Amino acid sequence: MGGKQIGAIIGLVVAIPLLIGLFSWTIKNANDSGNPNNLDEGIDIITDSAIPWWLGIFEWLAGLPAIIGAGLVIGFIFFLKWIGEIR
Repeated sequence: MGGKQIGAIIGLVVAIPLLIGLFSWTIKNANDSGNPNNLDEGIDIITDSAIPWWLGIFEWLAGLPAIIGAGLVIGFIFFLKWIGEIR
């Protein structure tokens, strides 16, 4: 399995919750379009989709002990380059 296939699988896994959230927000907004809380929820969904999926992994790796975290961050960067997520 190549890097692009792994990247596509990861992208699909990350996109599914976004699509489910947008679908439920659309139905909720269609039923109660005058509610201002729906706008805030839509903004939260868009904000979550704009943040790269791998940023949370970097945050988690940064919390590990120094040498272990640094090695895993470097390895993760090489993995992201291998699948073509970053250049």
